[in-house]
Amino acid sequence: MCSNEKSYYIGFVVLSAACTNNDNNGLAINSQNLLGKWYIKGGTYDNGPFENYNHDCATNKDFQEFFDNGELTFNGFNSACELTEVEPSLWVLNGNILTVSNTNFDPIIYEYVYTIEKLTSEELIVKQTVIEPEGTFVVKTTFTRD
Repeated sequence: MCSNEKSYYIGFVVLSAACTNNDNNGLAINSQNLLGKWYIKGGTYDNGPFENYNHDCATNKDFQEFFDNGELTFNGFNSACELTEVEPSLWVLNGNILTVSNTNFDPIIYEYVYTIEKLTSEELIVKQTVIEPEGTFVVKTTFTRD
């Protein structure tokens, strides 16, 4: 993590003005290194303990998939291991800021901004600062390639 990092939350990832160096043997934060499937591992809420994501299917894990045409899909499996949820979005990367927005098919307009905190060949950690009437909360989500 960079000492000059500042961020705030809006949903799936985090908005931040942060440094661009790569620590922990990380990859360059660029579109090419984000492409492909990222399986949801879990995360933290307001610096609390890490909580594992609950996959409904033991053999097929829910995942996000980044495509080089700027599309992103969430793919969710039910307890019978059937793919029952495919939610398309659009994504744009600017430095280490990842913006995810809905496609024209969604009746609700949304845009989530995340800070990529860590990117390696096997792990992606994104951070969001959520501002709600109850207060401000930091959410970090961890994804893996397997």
